[in-house]
Amino acid sequence: MKKLNERHVVVLVDDEPEVLSALRRALRREPYQVLTTSRPAEALRWVEAIDVSAVVSDQRMPGMTGTELLGRVAERSPATTCVILTAYGPEAVGQPGLLQSIECVIAKPWDDGMLRTALREFLFEREVEDPRWSERFERKGAKGRAF
Repeated sequence: MKKLNERHVVVLVDDEPEVLSALRRALRREPYQVLTTSRPAEALRWVEAIDVSAVVSDQRMPGMTGTELLGRVAERSPATTCVILTAYGPEAVGQPGLLQSIECVIAKPWDDGMLRTALREFLFEREVEDPRWSERFERKGAKGRAF
């Protein structure tokens, strides 16, 4: 089985508190630190302040769309995995230029198992692509976890 470091930070962004709660529940047994917010600007501050491994964002939110948020995330932190959640289908995300920063579009309602598997795969790929991941986590004392 693939091993995944335990220190990944996953940020969840949605303007609906019930959705954030359900996403947090879906990831509660995963080896990540999960941060939730209803404000895209707060998610951007976290990306700038800490080493965020993945951002999962709703597409339609007041003030900023998910694609706009993830485009800004990709500018600030190119190694951060970007995932969109949408109830409107992939065509709702189809803004040229912004799609290149999005690695996955997940339809609402989502399947918890698929969400967990997708995040595991993306984060594992990041670790394989960037050997500094494991060096950083080893220095912090993190242990690998098998799935």
